[in-house]
Amino acid sequence: MLYKKFVFGDTAAYYVQTPDLGAGLCLLPADTQVENADALACDSMVQARLRGARDLVDYSLGVTMRNSSSVLLKIEEQTADGKSVITRLSDGAGNEYVHTLEYDAPTGVFTVWVEYRNRSGREQVLESLQSFSVSGIGAHRGGGFSDIGMKLVRMTSAWSRECRIKEDEFCDLGLDMSWAPHGVKCERFGQVGTMPNRGWYPFAAIEGAGCVWAATLEAPYSWQMEVYKLRETCALSGGLADYEFGHWFKKIAHGERFSTHKAYLWVGKGSSLDACNAFVRFQDNRLLSAGALPESERDMPVLFNEYCTTWGVPSEENIRAILHCIEGLPIRYFVIDAGWYKPDHCDWGHAMGDWNESKTLFPHGIRAVAEMIRSSGKKAGVWFEFEVAGSASEMYSREDMLLKRDGVPLTSGARRFFDLRKTDVQAYLSRKMCDFLRENGFEYIKIDYNDSIGMGADGAESLGECGRQIAAESIGWLARLKEAVPGLVIENCSSGGSRIEPLRMSRVSMCSFSDAHECREIPLVAANVSRVIPARQSQIWAVIRGKDELRRIVWSMTAAMFGRICLSGDVHKISAQQRQKIEEGLRFYENAKDIVAEGDIAEIFCNIRYYREPKGCQIYKKVSQDKKRMLVLVHFFEPPFGVCETDIAGYTLVSAYSALKYRAEGEKLALSAEEYGAGAFLLERK
Repeated sequence: MLYKKFVFGDTAAYYVQTPDLGAGLCLLPADTQVENADALACDSMVQARLRGARDLVDYSLGVTMRNSSSVLLKIEEQTADGKSVITRLSDGAGNEYVHTLEYDAPTGVFTVWVEYRNRSGREQVLESLQSFSVSGIGAHRGGGFSDIGMKLVRMTSAWSRECRIKEDEFCDLGLDMSWAPHGVKCERFGQVGTMPNRGWYPFAAIEGAGCVWAATLEAPYSWQMEVYKLRETCALSGGLADYEFGHWFKKIAHGERFSTHKAYLWVGKGSSLDACNAFVRFQDNRLLSAGALPESERDMPVLFNEYCTTWGVPSEENIRAILHCIEGLPIRYFVIDAGWYKPDHCDWGHAMGDWNESKTLFPHGIRAVAEMIRSSGKKAGVWFEFEVAGSASEMYSREDMLLKRDGVPLTSGARRFFDLRKTDVQAYLSRKMCDFLRENGFEYIKIDYNDSIGMGADGAESLGECGRQIAAESIGWLARLKEAVPGLVIENCSSGGSRIEPLRMSRVSMCSFSDAHECREIPLVAANVSRVIPARQSQIWAVIRGKDELRRIVWSMTAAMFGRICLSGDVHKISAQQRQKIEEGLRFYENAKDIVAEGDIAEIFCNIRYYREPKGCQIYKKVSQDKKRMLVLVHFFEPPFGVCETDIAGYTLVSAYSALKYRAEGEKLALSAEEYGAGAFLLERK
């Protein structure tokens, strides 16, 4: 039964009270004709499970924790103000939930979260509480619904392979309708641990009949998303990984509350790329309006990171030489990466945790080097992996300060993990990191994180709840750092892009898009990441080698134009001609930076299947919000290339930075395809 309908821009929100699966929420394009809300086959918009609940649907155990008896809720109260809908629901036994739906008119993005309130008179144990659930999703055809053409769009992620699009039709996932509504079908996916962009990025979109339902999650720790199919339509939900998927449960005393992280939804006519543009624009607007960015970040300055120059052995001597070589280039930040703390007896990768600057590498102290950087007109940055202790550090043996599982220090490779909840650990890190930054004049910190605690650790009612608490403490350190050093620029790195989820990204200035430093697939990964991260936050390596031909420099510089250019490499070995080619690229980037920062992705053509043996090309187009300017980034890999031209109808070419021969005629930009040739092209509306 339809409870209430609200229209927000181009999207209609239907609140439906069902007879058997609680109160549901369905989001549809506003012009969709819905004559009977019951035909949407909705289920509960609050997907919760309290310990002791029974499953309402057969064949659910081990497949999903959705739709237990805990979701048998009725709407008790609902308020709306044109920008949001707040719904209070109850099971009649003192278990209450407040469901919030907020609408952002400029982007069409909805923000959703759920709060549980225990008024039952006794302790309750939450085994699942999802951030969102929308149902009634289906391809409307001929007055009914069809599975034909319905597909799930996700993004797979791995080290140096972040955010690659994967599309699966429902029929290939076993999500198409059976002859009768028996045996629930569920595609549940996510990741377990403190590297949320591992395996999958927290995003899903369902496409069908020209419409798309898309969602992304705040997910600093273990998360899950589910496509749930019982009847003709399906549901999409997601949030913190539950007891089955992530070993999470939490005890809630009478009178206490627990809130989920936020989820972001977009529903409309179009494709998953339209949804990605909306999510990215929403994140970017939030960054700018909330004052989250330091003033130095507003114009997306170029930076230099010495890691691919010194490979973990930065020193006063080599930094002085690098600064001399990059003098005159428009670089605002100089970042000292891993190794500044390295003892003489081991490498940087085993020494994290003690954070004592090397007297061998910095005989006059690192403060003197930071002052040298500032004297060159740049802000000084430094690398920390503050959440771990390496096997060569003294802190590695301080078991009282480390996370344990079953009483044993949690160890992965050469790393153990600090228990960030402990006051001794907090005091130690405040002294070693916050005081260090302030006392040495660093205005930029690169926070790295190169392993995951997995399912969790001891110290809470469940392994998963411990992990959630540790992730919350990690996020909290971002505020502590900003308080310690006002105006601090924070870079989020985690073996590249393994922690680029929306919550952490809302608290930092930028991220390392990937650990793809100088490999051929950089433009492929950079284009993929651009679907989920604002360009002003996506820092991309442009590593220059002394042996590089000019065409290789164009390739590297053009690849970095998907976001923020981070220079590195053999700047002390390049010729005047090579430097001129870098400067030419930086000038082009400056002229196109407004499109990079604020434009929408118009097209990503990529016919490459195997990244390590790439055959084909990628053509990427981004258009300014007023549609008056367009940026085209082209990379040819190995033959056969497939295409040698692209449509530029309505635009005229005004400038180019290219190693390719090209010709703009009529409605086409023709390109002379060459192996590992690249170019960037700026166009304006005719």
